Amino acid sequence: MSNCIKEVENGPLILEADSPVLSKDGEDVVTESPAYLCRCGASKNKPFCDGAHQKKGFSSKTEISKELTFTYEGKELEVNFNRSVCAGASACVKGLPSVFLEGGLENWIVPDNDTANNVINAINNCPSGALSYRLNNKLHIDERANPKINIIKNGPYNVEGIPCMHETRPTNASQTKYTLCRCGYSKNKPYCDYSHAQNNWTDD
Repeated sequence: MSNCIKEVENGPLILEADSPVLSKDGEDVVTESPAYLCRCGASKNKPFCDGAHQKKGFSSKTEISKELTFTYEGKELEVNFNRSVCAGASACVKGLPSVFLEGGLENWIVPDNDTANNVINAINNCPSGALSYRLNNKLHIDERANPKINIIKNGPYNVEGIPCMHETRPTNASQTKYTLCRCGYSKNKPYCDYSHAQNNWTDD
């Protein structure tokens, strides 16, 4: 068996894994393979599906017609940002506030405000894979090999090292480091778009 995540239309995520990969609050979550993970936000047995998506009338349809993507040019490197798959973890803003500024999307990243290495490290710390960079005319996207899924309290599934079998790949985004919606509100399913915070969703 190979590690992967598949989707049930209007239903849960199917996790196939060779070994235990789920964790929450630093503790392993025991599961079997395949595991059916809730993504409608209504299961009483989170993170697992209990059929609540049927009662809720959950739709897994992507509701955006075009991704929100931005490019920020610097002297040494160019930073790419795909807002449509950003989970709002703020690792970039907290990690390198001189470059990732508070404010609007048009000019919130200023690559020249710090060294290229520091900017690259901040990009690689982004859990959603929404950030990438271009250096010497080559696009660099952070990919991960070690399979794991961290269930974020009141937030998404942080996935590493496991490909998602979604039909389309987000622009300039990682295939093996991304966040998947768990609240059911994302407009860009299966990916998280920070809707959990905007809708004050909790996983209690």
